Amino acid sequence: MTRKILLLAILAAVNPVQAKRIVVIHGGEVHMQGELVNGACAVAPESQEMTVQMGQYPSNVFKDVGSYAPPSIPFTLRLTDCRPEVYDHVGIAFQGSTPAEDPQVFLATSSVSGNDASSGIGLALFDQQQQLIIPNSEPASYSPITTQEMSFHFTARYRSVSKHMSPGNIRSDVWFTLVYP
Repeated sequence: MTRKILLLAILAAVNPVQAKRIVVIHGGEVHMQGELVNGACAVAPESQEMTVQMGQYPSNVFKDVGSYAPPSIPFTLRLTDCRPEVYDHVGIAFQGSTPAEDPQVFLATSSVSGNDASSGIGLALFDQQQQLIIPNSEPASYSPITTQEMSFHFTARYRSVSKHMSPGNIRSDVWFTLVYP
């Protein structure tokens, strides 16, 4: 019996890890997010996070409230892996904040010294037929899904929404969704 106790004492001394008590401390949580959708198309990576460079404009380019800056800036949203057997048509809707003065354009804020303020202009988006896209509404048209890749062409222009304009870096945040009728 003493030999067994002596043997156990030697084993415990030789292997101290087994003799230590395991301590578990709650370290936090990790949340994973994703989305499983039953859509017919995927948004191409280059279209998921896009910045459209609108350029620089003098304030006198806007003659009156409601007037547009001269150039239309084109941009394209590309869809891939389209499967017409899931849905046969798709449209694109745009969402975002609108200025109180003109709900038919998206809000464009001016940043001066890190402070955002109304710029006095809004961002107008147009479809391929140059029809104004009304913010936060359903798509005006839907395109048939006939190929695996599709491109939707749009243009953007600034429009005056106020007589008072604030110079600075202009920013508009607009989101888009794919709509299957």
